[in-house]
Amino acid sequence: MKNSGAGKIAERYVDALFAAAQEAGTLAKVEKDLAGIAGLIKENADFRAFLTNPLLTRQAQDTIISNLMEHIGVQQATGQFTSLLARHKRLNILSEIIDIFLKKAADARGEISAELVTAREVSTGQAEAVAQSLGKAYGKKVNLSTREDPSLLGGSIINIGSLQLDSSLAGKLNRLKTELHA
Repeated sequence: MKNSGAGKIAERYVDALFAAAQEAGTLAKVEKDLAGIAGLIKENADFRAFLTNPLLTRQAQDTIISNLMEHIGVQQATGQFTSLLARHKRLNILSEIIDIFLKKAADARGEISAELVTAREVSTGQAEAVAQSLGKAYGKKVNLSTREDPSLLGGSIINIGSLQLDSSLAGKLNRLKTELHA
């Protein structure tokens, strides 16, 4: 987490929303809403700027976020939650809250997310094989995303939780360089 204080605050909000959604039986719907909002944050620079704008009043943030949530059609609980964040001037940590919530929901289902970064595109079969192998090692269903990074030169990097498994050629060259200069 970027800021341990903000991280603790985000976790408290997540715990409250998670418990409320579980109790209401809307956990999957709220999770879907938050995943959609995460996509909006990632894709829309204006929305990101709005979330972190310190010049907007609480009421202005609340009005804007409430109208937006109504427009995109989120669950009532999700709309009320984002409105609460606006009223408490916490929209700036919405992205962090979403990340924590999605991880907590996946963990509750016995799932874990991982990222496979390779120099070249991998086939669906290769990605599924990596996901199955990781699943056996972690004892959980692995939701694997893939990404290309030509700067790796070859090999791959797997990011799972806070662990990074670097078997890329670029990583090996960097480790060798470090050893030679030690």
